[in-house]
Amino acid sequence: MKEKYIIAIMMLAFAVFAADNTPLQPVADPQPILQDLQRKMSSLGSVYFELTQERHLKLFTEPLKSEGFMLIERPDEIRWETTAPYQSILLGDKKSVAQFEFNDGKWEKLKLGFPQMLQRVMDQMSLMNQGKLDALTSDYTISVSTNSETILKLVPKDENAHSVLASIEVKMAPDFSATREVVMNEPNGDFTRIIFNREKHDVKFPAGTFDQIKPLDIAAVKAVVSDAP
Repeated sequence: MKEKYIIAIMMLAFAVFAADNTPLQPVADPQPILQDLQRKMSSLGSVYFELTQERHLKLFTEPLKSEGFMLIERPDEIRWETTAPYQSILLGDKKSVAQFEFNDGKWEKLKLGFPQMLQRVMDQMSLMNQGKLDALTSDYTISVSTNSETILKLVPKDENAHSVLASIEVKMAPDFSATREVVMNEPNGDFTRIIFNREKHDVKFPAGTFDQIKPLDIAAVKAVVSDAP
């Protein structure tokens, strides 16, 4: 589960949009689309997301849902926070990562058992948030399909990664303007969908938002973002 959690974080750097039922048309040469996406990503200074995550398992009739936030600030600050049904914070930059869980009325900083994997992902996120999408091509085979939207499909090249993650679908409007959905498909048919309920670009996050020792409470961050023009 932790590996899937990290992959979800990495993919949130993309601007994506929900799909419709129109048949997709594969693009023979995806490079112009990727270059346009790269150019638009590189112009963003920060991004604020409020999201819902759905875990769809064949064993259950209803998805397992969680709610939270995703914050990204250039060049390399990242915060992923789950607020319901449990509370957890994952923070990272190019140099280090930290994770907190809320237990017995207080935040507890955890000892991470896989920092090298996290650090690699954070490095990738830093490059992608700067619009350097070439960082993905060494780990994923990327194809593009279009209709009234554009959909990127990323398939892991590494066999071990592919055994737990069949593909990631990144769905976006033609102008890459508004984030709505990322879907992570597993080989057994299970999948995770991340739905974006609110998004703001180029916000000024308050001090302490990305502090890896004592992160600012998300309610205080949300208040500042809500007051921003």
